[in-house]
Amino acid sequence: MDIKDTDIGRLWSTRYPRREIDAASRMFCLSIVQAIRNIAQNNRCAAADRLQSAVRSLDVPEDQLFQFSEEIQAR
Repeated sequence: MDIKDTDIGRLWSTRYPRREIDAASRMFCLSIVQAIRNIAQNNRCAAADRLQSAVRSLDVPEDQLFQFSEEIQAR
């Protein structure tokens, strides 16, 4: 499946709410987080702003992304 940058925000918004009840949605969100981190590594802005810039450009709510990352680390 070929996912474009413009699809990431839409996919996140459909999978994120289901992450707590559906393992497949949780894994999909994890994949999206990894994709965002990869995109951020290739971003040309300052290192401190790379992740934030990538999240904004992909239309993923920053607070949700960080909340999900904390949930994953707590497991």
